[in-house]
Amino acid sequence: MDEQIPGSSHVHTQMTQTIVSLDLETTGLDPTKDAIIEIGAVKFRGDSLQDEYSTLINPGRPIPPFVTHLTKITSAMVADAPTLSSQLATIVEFIGDAPILGHNVRFDIGFFRQQQALTINPLLDTFDLASVLLPSAGRYSLGSLVAELGIDLPASHRALDDARATWAVYCALLERALELPLDTLAEIVRLGKDLQWSGDQVFEYALQQRQKENLVASDGITVLDASTRIFTNTSTEKDAKQITEAPTLQATDYPNPLDLAQLEALFESGESLSQHFVLYENRPEQVEMMRSVAKAISNQQHLLVEAGTGTGKSLAYLIPAIQWAWQNGLRVVISTNTINLQDQLVRKDIPTLQAALGVPFQVALLKGRSNYVCPRRLESMRRRGPRAIEEMRVLAKLLVWLPQSETGDRTEITLSGARDYAVWERLSAKDEGCTTERCASQMGGTCPFYLARRAAESAHLIVVNHALLLADVASENRVLPEYRYLIIDEAHHLEEATTKGLSFTSQQAEFERRLKDLGSQDSGLMGQVLSRCAQAIPSEKYTLLERDIGHAHNAISTCILHSDNFFNMAQLFAEAAEYQSSNKYDRRVRIVPTARASPEWEAVETAWENLNNALSPVIQVLVRLSKELMEFEMFDIDNREDMATSLRAAAHHQNDFVNKMDELVSQPNANQIYWIELSRDGKRLSLHIAPRDVGELVEKHLWHAKDAVVMTSATLTTGGEFNYTLGRLRAQDADVLAVGSPFDYQTATLVYLPSDIPEPSDRSGHQVALEHGLVQLCSATKGRTLVLFTSHAQLRETANAIRPPLERDGVLVYDQSSSASRHQLLESFRTAGSAVLLGARSFWEGVDVPGEALSVLVIVRLPFDVPSEPIIAARSETFEKPFIDYSVPEAVLRFRQGFGRLIRTRSDRGVVVVFDRRVRSKQYGREFLGSLPSCTVKDGPLALLPETAVRWIDNREEYLR
Repeated sequence: MDEQIPGSSHVHTQMTQTIVSLDLETTGLDPTKDAIIEIGAVKFRGDSLQDEYSTLINPGRPIPPFVTHLTKITSAMVADAPTLSSQLATIVEFIGDAPILGHNVRFDIGFFRQQQALTINPLLDTFDLASVLLPSAGRYSLGSLVAELGIDLPASHRALDDARATWAVYCALLERALELPLDTLAEIVRLGKDLQWSGDQVFEYALQQRQKENLVASDGITVLDASTRIFTNTSTEKDAKQITEAPTLQATDYPNPLDLAQLEALFESGESLSQHFVLYENRPEQVEMMRSVAKAISNQQHLLVEAGTGTGKSLAYLIPAIQWAWQNGLRVVISTNTINLQDQLVRKDIPTLQAALGVPFQVALLKGRSNYVCPRRLESMRRRGPRAIEEMRVLAKLLVWLPQSETGDRTEITLSGARDYAVWERLSAKDEGCTTERCASQMGGTCPFYLARRAAESAHLIVVNHALLLADVASENRVLPEYRYLIIDEAHHLEEATTKGLSFTSQQAEFERRLKDLGSQDSGLMGQVLSRCAQAIPSEKYTLLERDIGHAHNAISTCILHSDNFFNMAQLFAEAAEYQSSNKYDRRVRIVPTARASPEWEAVETAWENLNNALSPVIQVLVRLSKELMEFEMFDIDNREDMATSLRAAAHHQNDFVNKMDELVSQPNANQIYWIELSRDGKRLSLHIAPRDVGELVEKHLWHAKDAVVMTSATLTTGGEFNYTLGRLRAQDADVLAVGSPFDYQTATLVYLPSDIPEPSDRSGHQVALEHGLVQLCSATKGRTLVLFTSHAQLRETANAIRPPLERDGVLVYDQSSSASRHQLLESFRTAGSAVLLGARSFWEGVDVPGEALSVLVIVRLPFDVPSEPIIAARSETFEKPFIDYSVPEAVLRFRQGFGRLIRTRSDRGVVVVFDRRVRSKQYGREFLGSLPSCTVKDGPLALLPETAVRWIDNREEYLR
């Protein structure tokens, strides 16, 4: 057998090594608990097929319905199949000592290594290769890669098909590797030579092939300092020059007010808008909102606008903002909470408006420093080389991506998991010691953050997120260019975003890692300083430098001992504190005045004093070393300014830690909340500080500092009033407007309230009724249901209970407790046809599934915050009636967000079921129902819910008659 790869086109890869592509189908994801149900293997050399192997396997247990739905393999199909033990020798002989190729190959090989088989074969992983060679691919699943690469083969969740697809993907990726610039290939090989990572063979082979073409000098590989090469391709040089020379805005002395009649005509005629927005339609609510926004900006007033789903609020604020900025040479900042809305504005709405309005306004997207790669830090990592496989993979990805990138923004690439993000953090422009001036001089103006900042200075419209907006507030307006007009979308998140942005967290492992990274005389940052200065400065200066670093290293060793004691004392305090928690996974213990009087806290204070005393000389040496390096400008010290900046940044970080811990331990601020968080297993402890009241900050830095601030959201009112939001944000002087949704909720939405379900306080009774009710409901509706929980524990319990009976009825159950990402769960739910999705807090908003795929929304419990959570408890103390005045309004706003997941378009219809009797049995329940748009509401027994829901969904008109 010597056939060419099926479905391939023009694959010229002729690796001489024999490789086996392996794929398994299994009953689950855990090799220690689950079993193989099918094996597929393809033996190949280059693009030539040598042999194939495929067999079903009897797992000795029933195949879960979810797996059958995915693979089409049933328990009956494997009933007479051989067992794994009977086939193990055959598959081991088939593979031999060949490298094993797979997609996420460690998953597949894990099942064999449980049997002590295939333990020494080299591994090749198309997932890892794709993450480097296709840095901007949206997803790295096998099916996604097959589509991305244009491969005419199915990725069918059958073992042999997927093994063939993996082979084809591998060959296509190898072709991509062969097309890389020669210096990129050479550097990837150089960087990975001391690491056993899954891409080494492919890149070594690609480099060897290019060497054979005489594209590399025969005396070996020379890798130049390529930082400038990566960041200064022709287009980037041109863009950098244009941005650097672009003028800043020229504001008029007396701004001209907006012409409301002109703007209204634009909406009402709709000619220009309908030509560019395919689904544009005239909506009175949108025009009303636009008019109020225009008046607020023109009259320099503040405004809160609640705009229901379907209003089209983005256009309602964008058009007056654009016109105002353009005609007056002024800058307007627009802030969003989510990346999805930011992308919609920057990639869709604003470019379309640029064409529709015919106004040559400038727009810039500006993100926080951590979103941009730093050329200087990248160069530093390339010089020293990667220290772990994760660093190697991310570094290789960046080397492939950056020559084509126009922004250096991490959203252009796909990072996989926490480890990739940790590497990115070490390469990002999030550097306390870096300035735009330094970037301009040292990196030639090619820093992506520097370019984005310069673009923002010339823009009429700057789009940011809440985190960056608040970073600007925290830094006293040193992050964003000067602006006087601000629009905040998704404003219901502003208090939470402000709290998060101004909070502080410290963990022992992170604190000690930063100390250890400073190193000693021959390692880390300080070792780098010594080695770079060794031959460059006079011996007497070098001796003093060496002495200081020796002292710092000794002090660091002492710090780590005292750090262990300090965090241990904090843990003993947390364990001794009286604590009642509804959270079975983490303990959060507030540090309140009474707790500070305990013997355990006295021990914390003593331990902190010892750590603080040990840390002081470290900070002093870091500051001194930084100053000395800056003064050594007459000496030729490689990377001198970069090392000085890194030392200064390290000193700043440690000094900030000292100030925050001083506050937490012994100098508490009345407007701050302090707590210790301890995992249930006692292995992870963190110390936290958060602001108690953010309203004062919003008032000072936004309401008082800006000429006009417009805040908008679909949920700003409770009970039809703005009072709660106005109070939380100290916005009593702002105008308010509530515009309803253009959707007809009366005929689109049935709200069903089971009258005989036990209240949540009856824990077991409520859970039994919930499980029974969900099974009956979802069986009748064939899934199409999103179930929102307030507790992960209850979500897991419910998923385990309803999955078997529903999957027997052909309804798949997806739940947030699985290892799948939020995106994967939503995508699976959208496409499954008959499915139920169980989600917790992150699913209460931002879920957009229009059409029949989501026809039923279930709210299990009213979404009250846990009263013992430190931030909730501390803020509750500021109210006379905390439950009514704080807990209920917060829950109502979240309830409204959850309700908004169901109806997303004019044609949508469906049923909302509230499995919490408190909406009827408690007086405060009317606040929840009264906050909803005018729907059809029905109270009835749980037994009639399935029939009622099906009648409404399938024949709503008859039901209403």
